[in-house]
Amino acid sequence: MGHPSPLLFHLSAAVAGYQSAIANVVNPDSANIEWHPELIEQATSIGKLDAAVLHRATHKRMRAMLSGLEKWQAHPYRRAVVDPPVIWSNGSSRLLDFGGCPEAKTANAPPVLVVPSLINRAYILDLNENCSLLRYLAAKGLRPLLLDWGTPSDAELGFDLNSYATQRLLPALKASRALTDKPIGLLGYCMGGTLAAGVLSLQNAEVGAFATIGSPWDFSASKGVSAALRTVVTGSQITEMVKNIGQAFGMIPTEFFQHLFALINPMQAAVKFRKLDNMDLNSPAANHFVAIEDWLADGVPLVPPSAKDVLIDWNLKNATARGSWKLQDTSVDLSTIRQPTLNVCGLRDSITQHDVAVAMAREIPNAQLLTPDTGHVGMIVGSNARETVWKPVAEFFTSNI
Repeated sequence: MGHPSPLLFHLSAAVAGYQSAIANVVNPDSANIEWHPELIEQATSIGKLDAAVLHRATHKRMRAMLSGLEKWQAHPYRRAVVDPPVIWSNGSSRLLDFGGCPEAKTANAPPVLVVPSLINRAYILDLNENCSLLRYLAAKGLRPLLLDWGTPSDAELGFDLNSYATQRLLPALKASRALTDKPIGLLGYCMGGTLAAGVLSLQNAEVGAFATIGSPWDFSASKGVSAALRTVVTGSQITEMVKNIGQAFGMIPTEFFQHLFALINPMQAAVKFRKLDNMDLNSPAANHFVAIEDWLADGVPLVPPSAKDVLIDWNLKNATARGSWKLQDTSVDLSTIRQPTLNVCGLRDSITQHDVAVAMAREIPNAQLLTPDTGHVGMIVGSNARETVWKPVAEFFTSNI
């Protein structure tokens, strides 16, 4: 069992957050405190805060966080899912055919190529027998084909994003298209949707309908990783950092990106592991919590050229929205995408904030916009994902391919 990475950051952030609360004990209705708008009414009814009470409360919360961490690491849940057949592979990447899974209605169903992020494991889309977007789509009369990027091997060490798009995604698209005499569906999650959009802008004939879930486009609107990077480093500093880390480790460790994500909400680990501490560990809810945390801890390293593209060209230079991102020496222009398109953008997405994602829908002429009230991972595995995301995505593809 792993740990929430970076563990030291999460523990330090919790301690710092609670110490800050104690250090700033004042009358809660003081005009000097800038309360979150949702907490103003509650704050005015608290009354005078007592430092001793706060000490006891923060100590209790830290103990609950640590207890929750221990319960996660000791939990017996293990993912036990049999992968469907592999119908294509190249290097570390492979194409998994969910048309043959038990949930599938027919092997002749319309194919949908599903493209996940390069940074996280693809199995978030097939988390377990109780939570699988891919098996749900198969049960609805589609044939999901998952492009599992895998862990980079020697074959991908020099890959930039253009290499992944042209040497992995395009061949997987052609292998998917060869299964039918009709244009197929294309579905991208997170940065997989951005890559898919870039490829689709160049390869229109293969695809009949396109959808994304939580996929970034306009990084200038980011209040998360992009904003943090622009504040503390320059492009040359990131280039040097990626170069040095790459020389030391061969790849950019997943912990590097997990640290950037953790900066978006430093207290998130403290809150969620206190939540686990209060759960019945034998409940389905606890199993689901552990399944997601196991996936989050099971990240994928990124090869240095791709890391530079993601961090500098996308996050710092906003090459996507500015029109300077190129694939196959051609500038990516989303206005060339003429297929029916559905862009799913979570209202509470802290990884790909709403404004970052909806920019893609504005660029694609035939795009529909769906804005479920959920977060980035919640759109795939949240308690309301089946009704708010899975169902409309399935209906979109069954109606358009």
